[in-house]
Amino acid sequence: MVSPDQKEMLDVLERQRQHQLQVDRVLKIVLPIVAFLLSVIAANMNIWSALFTFVMLWIAFYAVGIKRYTLWHWLTIILVYCLIDNVLSYGEFYRPGFNRHFISLFIFVGIVGVGRRYFDSWWMEKNKSAPL
Repeated sequence: MVSPDQKEMLDVLERQRQHQLQVDRVLKIVLPIVAFLLSVIAANMNIWSALFTFVMLWIAFYAVGIKRYTLWHWLTIILVYCLIDNVLSYGEFYRPGFNRHFISLFIFVGIVGVGRRYFDSWWMEKNKSAPL
């Protein structure tokens, strides 16, 4: 037998889950667009760097924004990717290119990873009275 308090708590948890699914649907559209724009701006000056930066950002955004994997693991993966991309693009380690590439990816993946919980709470507050 379910008590009224448990029923209320289960209803609140179900609403929270529905709101998070709505946020996931929005992010599945927005994050690839942001990944594309950022890869065009931040990639090293060749097509392969831009293409693989787009793929890496799309996967990282999906992992930290939608699947909510550990942010620090993905920032480490991005660091390794940026080092490899830098060496392959320039033939040697080129610090200004690495700084531009890594710092921009680091900042945006960090914003998505940290900002997701705040976006969820904002979305729930905004749609508090709206029925699902």
